[in-house]
Amino acid sequence: MEGSLSAPGVTAGALAPQHPVELRLDDLKAEVLNVLQNEASYKATIEKLEMELSVYKRAFVDVDAELKESQLAQLETQALNRRLEKEFQSFKKQDKGYRVVMLIDGDGAIFSPQFIGQGLKGGHAAAQLLSDSTLQYIAANYDSRALQLWVYVFFNKRGLIDTFRRAGFAALTGQFEDFVLGFNQATERFLMVDVGSTKEAADAKLKVYLEDEIRLPETFKVIFGGCHDNGYLANLYSQLTAGYKGKLILLKSYTEMAGGIAMLGLPSLTIADLFMPHKIENIPSSPTSTHLPKDVFSSPLSGKVNLGVNATLATTPRPINPNLPIQKQKPNLCTLFYMRNCKFGNGCKFAHDYVLTDAQKAEFAKFTKKTPCPTASSGGQCKFGDSCCFGHTCPQSPNCFFYKKGNCKFGQANMHTTTPSSSG
Repeated sequence: MEGSLSAPGVTAGALAPQHPVELRLDDLKAEVLNVLQNEASYKATIEKLEMELSVYKRAFVDVDAELKESQLAQLETQALNRRLEKEFQSFKKQDKGYRVVMLIDGDGAIFSPQFIGQGLKGGHAAAQLLSDSTLQYIAANYDSRALQLWVYVFFNKRGLIDTFRRAGFAALTGQFEDFVLGFNQATERFLMVDVGSTKEAADAKLKVYLEDEIRLPETFKVIFGGCHDNGYLANLYSQLTAGYKGKLILLKSYTEMAGGIAMLGLPSLTIADLFMPHKIENIPSSPTSTHLPKDVFSSPLSGKVNLGVNATLATTPRPINPNLPIQKQKPNLCTLFYMRNCKFGNGCKFAHDYVLTDAQKAEFAKFTKKTPCPTASSGGQCKFGDSCCFGHTCPQSPNCFFYKKGNCKFGQANMHTTTPSSSG
């Protein structure tokens, strides 16, 4: 059209470009429309997810409950296992037995005169020594459980009394019944039985009791006190053949066992000073001896000086030579015998048959203190302490010439004090 004006570079009919803001608003409008269009779909997805979450929660609760039940069941199972294990161990102990049975031939294994001579008190003391020694031996070598000890002693009273008289121990005959009573009173499971004067009556009893007791399941060990007599050998062999070797222990009364029984190789228990160490016929005696020295009745459990079996059997006390010091008597006095308790009995090379006055005992005790204690000399701890019959301190301290030269018999440094010893 004539007279009209047009913008340079713009063709007729073309639209003017949109502003950037308008473009962004258009985009947002499109997105909002898209969200609105998909809202139903989102809601459905959310509802589905919420439903699945709810299912998972319920499943978790169920699994958690099952886990707790499983843990509780595991604890109960563990408790049950502990109880069953305890019961099993208890049954094992029951299978091992709870009784220790000691069978003694009282005609051969004769209690020491130092016990018989004390009558009732001696019976108590012999039973106590036997019980303590036996249970300590079992605990140290086999089983430390609390076990019941049953002791049966079978003897011929008339035969023993006659033997005592023939051997010159008439003083024992008046005390023997009281000794038996004291032994039986010591505990309800200890029994000394007079089986009469029938030949080998005690042997027959012992054999039957051995046969019966060793087969009982409640018997843990049988301690057989007849190993001085080979007459029991066949019975012992029978028990070994039957499979009871693990239940058998021999109780030594004499110093030496019968040869055949010793060859069995069974474990043995020795209780020092409880029995006569030899057959009574083999012990020297005097037919004129009708009493025993008063000192022989000191019990080894009393803590007093024990004159032992040899003193009991001595018929004539050996006199002390007044011209010699007590330590130079011939033969020499046995330190352990007079100061404590000698375990060698008749086999000891030192004298047991001197009868000492109180002053002589004190003199001898002072002399023995000049001999070093073997335990202390080796650096050990002596269990007797100040009451030891040997010396723990050099009597020449603190000016011991030999210690300064390095050859004192009290060799330990602590055996030399800084002040003079009062032990003599």
